[in-house]
Amino acid sequence: MKAKLLLLSFLFISITVISQNKKLQQLDRSQIETSILIPTSTIFNIEDFQDNTNSVYSFKQAYKLLGQNDFKNRLNNPITIDAKAAINHQVIPIAILHADYQTIVPEAFTDGRLSLDDNQNLINVTGSNSVYRKNTISISAPLIANHKGLTNQFIIKERDIYNTTNQVISKIEIDFDDTLGFRAVNINTPITVTYTKAGNKVLKSRITLSNQEVFKSKSTLNINYSAEDLNANFNRAVLTFNSTIAPNLTPYGVANDIGTGEYDVFLSSDNILDKPIFVIDGFDPGDTRDVLSIYNLLNFEDNGTLLNLGDQMRTEGFDIVVLNFPVYTRASDNVVVDGGADFIERNAMLLVELINLINAQKIGTEQNVIIGPSMGGLISRYALNYMENQNIDHDTRLWISFDSPHQGANVPIGFQHLFNYMAFGLDLGGLGGDQSIVAVQPLINDFLKSAAARQMLTDQFEPHLASGSNVDFDSALTLPIAHPYHNLFFSGLNGLTTSGFPENVRKVSMINGSGINARYPDKLNNPVLPNRQILDVTIPDVAFQTDATFRSRFTPYAGNTNQISYLFIDAPFICFCDLTASANGEAFSYTDGIDAASGGLFDLGALSGGFGTDPLINTFFNALQIDYFNFIPSVSSMALEITNNEVDWFHTPTNVMTARAVNDLTPFDNWYMPDANQSHVTLTPQNVAFAISEIMPTTLSTNTIESNSISIIKNPVKNYIAISSDVTISDASLKITDITGKLIYNVTTTLDNNTQVPIQLASGLYVLSIEDTNNTLSQFKIVVE
Repeated sequence: MKAKLLLLSFLFISITVISQNKKLQQLDRSQIETSILIPTSTIFNIEDFQDNTNSVYSFKQAYKLLGQNDFKNRLNNPITIDAKAAINHQVIPIAILHADYQTIVPEAFTDGRLSLDDNQNLINVTGSNSVYRKNTISISAPLIANHKGLTNQFIIKERDIYNTTNQVISKIEIDFDDTLGFRAVNINTPITVTYTKAGNKVLKSRITLSNQEVFKSKSTLNINYSAEDLNANFNRAVLTFNSTIAPNLTPYGVANDIGTGEYDVFLSSDNILDKPIFVIDGFDPGDTRDVLSIYNLLNFEDNGTLLNLGDQMRTEGFDIVVLNFPVYTRASDNVVVDGGADFIERNAMLLVELINLINAQKIGTEQNVIIGPSMGGLISRYALNYMENQNIDHDTRLWISFDSPHQGANVPIGFQHLFNYMAFGLDLGGLGGDQSIVAVQPLINDFLKSAAARQMLTDQFEPHLASGSNVDFDSALTLPIAHPYHNLFFSGLNGLTTSGFPENVRKVSMINGSGINARYPDKLNNPVLPNRQILDVTIPDVAFQTDATFRSRFTPYAGNTNQISYLFIDAPFICFCDLTASANGEAFSYTDGIDAASGGLFDLGALSGGFGTDPLINTFFNALQIDYFNFIPSVSSMALEITNNEVDWFHTPTNVMTARAVNDLTPFDNWYMPDANQSHVTLTPQNVAFAISEIMPTTLSTNTIESNSISIIKNPVKNYIAISSDVTISDASLKITDITGKLIYNVTTTLDNNTQVPIQLASGLYVLSIEDTNNTLSQFKIVVE
């Protein structure tokens, strides 16, 4: 069998597009009536697209497959997507691809109908049966994947109809999944479609040709609520605004343009804006979240009951101000800006503008509270730093950083190499041509290469690229390398104030990474360690006689080097040259690789859902041995002080103190660190109770006690409270009250150097008072996990 495959590979070595390879000049081309010859063996089977539910990505994939195998070069122009029109005028472009094509049947080689002559030309040998199989593809799809707005206009422009056949398209009908069924669509004429709710829409099309032949296909489009929809359907009042202060983006070589944002105020029952709590959106490429979705990120579950931190605060008289960063067209140059992944500085100036707006509107003297989840923590940190630097009164008493990357974020560099190669590097040569996966390209262009990702990632793939290549890593560049934007951003941020953090507010950090440096588990609940192989899969027959192998490892132990990424495409029917690519990674001498460190976890399931239904991608993700990776390291979200810029990502915080000098010192005045690693920006009853205790200092208030000899060794607590005392205290009374002030625990004991007091309390926030016979010695807020 191997000998036969080797012979077939040898026969295919000379095959390429006929217009480009003289070795096919002797081939009888009289039966190639379509002028499009697609090999049977490709990573993508062109015949699958007709029955698939296509997206803009699979549509472009089919277009590329046909175009690179079209002898007449009729499909070589890139598909144009009128993004500005779609954003500004709610016009969604739909494209149609209708083409006849042929493939070489594999049996033509085994039964002797095709062979090579003495000059290595492919020739017809015996038999009168055609060596080609003819088929037709006729599909349509919207040219965007996501759109905001329930009421839209769809349009099929003449330029977006790609018909390489002699048949004329006489009728186009589309069911827009709006309950109205099929409707005739005229070329260049918009058709209005109104949906009753957001969600994924399945569009069905019927293409009728002049010979009355009918082709059916399906496609998808995700519809989100626009600001107008939220205002009309959910009684919201979402407002769009521009910043008046331009950020300094000159170091990046970018113009200092202002930004555009959206905000909404969720008032408490008194309908008076008097106690604002700002919630700032984080990293959101494509603006998949609206202000209502951001508000709902405050949801959490408590013993099976779904609650919302925003709702709880509004019952206490607070008002929630939500800031979103939309996709918009910049007026100065008509450039489309993806606000959810834009420069952090530009979004920070929008927050400065909003703080000034709210301060001018609010009633009373209550100071602001600002909550910054994820990148929102960096945006709010920069905004507050800037306002203090410029002597602008932000009137803010409390800033809560929620799992924010103050020392940088992480996406495993092995993943970055693999995904970039899958998106742009699968050029197989021969008849196969470029098989790069279009669906993965937004992950590179819109996510990993976005301004915000370049600023946050501690190791980013672009600086690793070999000179002249957009996919191959330089073998000499194995240590972690941040993009130049990273240092530019943090240098600018830290230069605004003496400490690099806002100094006229109380600073609090809630993190989702483990505070005891615990490992997070793989799919089988085993701890994930450095150098862990998390992918090793060979996908057989991704197309006819084509196998694909993918491997990936997490970054290694300190001072070691390993292979972080490997891919191999074995395609004997496409070309004699297999495609192999790999990359190595190295850990610094002072830390194990960041990938396995404790931290807020990124959900790979959420990532895989954006790639559509391609079987290769689905198999790839199913083969991963992990569901999560370390996204925001605990050391980063706690902003622990780093010595000589040498970050030990596996540092275990011990006796953390508020200051900035060595590894166990933090700029934060208080913090919440769970023992186990949790999903990034996940709210739990425990961290919600902690947040409430900070937002409402009068609730569960603790008095300042003169004695400093007593301390809580570890907080949050579980089954016991560990109390340290510099002196022995006999007959100490320990009293615990809940959030309502009800006394629920009272015991008398002796305190000495280290006393453990067993407890059995439900999860939540409590006040522990320690008294002797004369007075109260100490009070502490404790969080029970």
